[in-house]
Amino acid sequence: MDYALYPMTQDEQATCRAILEQEQSAGVLLMPTHHISQHGDMMGFRYECAASPAGDTLPIVRNMFFGHTAAECQDDDAAIMRLMASPADNRRKMEQFLQSLGGANQPADLDCIPDNATILTQTGLIQATDLRSVDCKPWVPEMPECIGLYHAYIRGYNRDVRTHRLFIVCSGGCPKAADQFCNLMIDIGGKWTAGEVADSEEVWWLRKTSQRARCRLIKMLADAFEVRVQSVEDVLAHPSTVNPSILNPSVNPSANPSAVSPSVNPSHTSTVLQAVPTVDTIEHDIARKGSRSVTVHNAAVDTTKLTNGILCQMHPSEGFWLFRGAPRGTGVYGAMFGNHEACGAFPTRSPLIAGKHQNTVAVQDGSCLVRPEAGKGGRYICFDEAFFKNLERMQWNRDNGYVELIPIVVGMP
Repeated sequence: MDYALYPMTQDEQATCRAILEQEQSAGVLLMPTHHISQHGDMMGFRYECAASPAGDTLPIVRNMFFGHTAAECQDDDAAIMRLMASPADNRRKMEQFLQSLGGANQPADLDCIPDNATILTQTGLIQATDLRSVDCKPWVPEMPECIGLYHAYIRGYNRDVRTHRLFIVCSGGCPKAADQFCNLMIDIGGKWTAGEVADSEEVWWLRKTSQRARCRLIKMLADAFEVRVQSVEDVLAHPSTVNPSILNPSVNPSANPSAVSPSVNPSHTSTVLQAVPTVDTIEHDIARKGSRSVTVHNAAVDTTKLTNGILCQMHPSEGFWLFRGAPRGTGVYGAMFGNHEACGAFPTRSPLIAGKHQNTVAVQDGSCLVRPEAGKGGRYICFDEAFFKNLERMQWNRDNGYVELIPIVVGMP
């Protein structure tokens, strides 16, 4: 079924034709946000093929497993109002935070993948799963695509109470490791099947580490702005990994003891903390669909695997829209919905459109945005009434609603 909403350009048609000609079992489902990126890549689709074809037929991009992660802060209304009333101080802290990230010189790469500790016994090969999980080398998060503090005025499913909420949202992943993975697929992807790629240790580790990087950055930003997020120890980190807070000169635990998790002794500087994600949306993913198929989501997410809503990125000055899923399970923002037979996918951003498009809106940088090239803007796909009706066709229940995360301060490289 077609959910493209707008006609494809000639470049998009050529790209789809090239993708489908490589494998007879392949199919492409276009999102309403399909487009050609500034780097010349086609974005906004779900690709599906059998598990048996060669792995190099999969449409891999250089930012695989990038995504959006949001953590809800545990601060009261007074703290939220304090942040909203201090734009100059927020910009100063964000600039310091971005400068501290710029000095990181130990990014995650594929050499950090845990070694498989195996023992050959009479009953077969036994793998030590505890050793498999710990990184081989320490690493520190790289600069994200964007990170910031966001305010929301949320109404629950009972529709009778509205509350102020504060979120920290980080968008990005592990650029160096993702680039290495893409090169790996170009070099030797033909020696694997698509199913083996989806089941590989490289895919498992890169997906997990990208989320861990976003969660570490969220915890670091929370410390820098002296707000509280629920955090846990990164038990998968290498023992010699340096606490990211030490790398951030704007953090002063003695000035704000509440910024440090009460369950962690501040003197134990080797403990690496990461935020507990409230919502995590992977934009570019590879996964099995049953035992016979493999899917690749590009600027899209599988709605049948949701646990707590979908984050959809707008222009950085406009924040994120948190689309609620079905009101089931333990997630505050809704769980899985839809099915693959009809759709089972959902867009994860309003993209920047470089060429002509039927429905775009011009957006300029706001005062909340901190980045070197100030004043940048562009044209982004507009989420208007026609777009929302198309989302309903894609099995999203409009009655579930969405939450607008309004930026207080946002940092970009």
